[in-house]
Order: sequence, then structure tokens, then C-alpha cells
Amino acid sequence: HGGYIYSDGRHLCSLCHTSVVNEDSVIQNAYRSVLNQLESVGIHNIPRDLSIELVSLDQLNKNSGNLAHSNLKGFTKTELLTNSKNNQTRTYQVFLLNGLPKIEFEAVLAHELLHVWLNENELKLSSFISEGFCNLGSELIYNNDPTRFSQIHLKSLSDNNHPNYGGGYLFMKNNLEKFGWNNLLKNLEGIEN
Repeated sequence: HGGYIYSDGRHLCSLCHTSVVNEDSVIQNAYRSVLNQLESVGIHNIPRDLSIELVSLDQLNKNSGNLAHSNLKGFTKTELLTNSKNNQTRTYQVFLLNGLPKIEFEAVLAHELLHVWLNENELKLSSFISEGFCNLGSELIYNNDPTRFSQIHLKSLSDNNHPNYGGGYLFMKNNLEKFGWNNLLKNLEGIEN
């Protein structure tokens, strides 16, 4: 009934299409909103000048290499640069799937920004813990949005049968409920699955 079909085969209803993120100003507003929501639970020091690029599903899968999968909606490329004085800095490039509705865009962006936060804090975690933790960022965004759309996506997070994105998420959600954000953030490297 008036929905949209993207060239990569994705479908989007006409109601969701009204909030699709496709302009720089909307991207930047969403970026600021996500940073504020992450900061509200104690996640600070995420760079505010990251490159965020909207890409097709084909380009997203190409950029993510061996991490590509059918449900991929975002990927963060990290480069470690060393200058002539042997000082190291990281640069990040965030790729997000084009055509996402605003709240889903923000949830995917939150997940990717938590990968940046883990890198900035030099936390070395298993994929199970890191992907589960990053999905807590998506959960945060959906929990802060009282719509049916967000409730459906929260259920999707819980029902995901991928060992890291689903199992890791449920494991980290349980830890968050037990310890709260403050203690979880302080003890991330000590969490064992």
C-alpha cells in the first residue's frame, strides 16, 4: 500500500519512509542525539568529528569484507596512524546502510559508536562480549523511543539467533540489569562469557 522497494531488494513501508535519513543535516542531528543518549549513561569521549557515510547494501558488504552478512546495517573502519614522532592516532569511518528510518539509523549508529568507544579506550574483548555490548547501544536508543517500531526492534534484538549479536546481546543485557551502566563500564574487561 504505497511502500518502497530498494534496488537491493529491501522493502520499506510508506510510514517509515517519511523519516528516512538521507541528508547531511539529519545525519548530524542524529549523531548529536545518539552522543547525548550515550553520555547520559556514562559513555563519554567518543570523537565528535567522525566521518559518517550512507552506502548501499552492496557497498556496505564490500567495506566490511569477511564480516559481511545479510543483516548488516553498519560497519566502522578503524585505522591506526603513526606520525614521525611515533605517536599513534586512530581514525574512524562509519558506514551506515542508506534508506534507514531515523530511529533505526540512530540505533545502528549507537552500535557503531560503541565500537569506536571500545577502540578509544583500548578495550580488548571477545566478539561475543563486544557485539553484545554494542547492541546495548541500540537497545538504549530503542528504549528511549516509546513507539511500536522500537518495540518491534527490541524484540528483534532479543530474538536474534546469531551467537554474538543475539547471544552476546542477551548476555550483556543480563549483566547490565545486574550491575547498571556505571559498574558495567568500569568492569567490561573482567566480564567472562
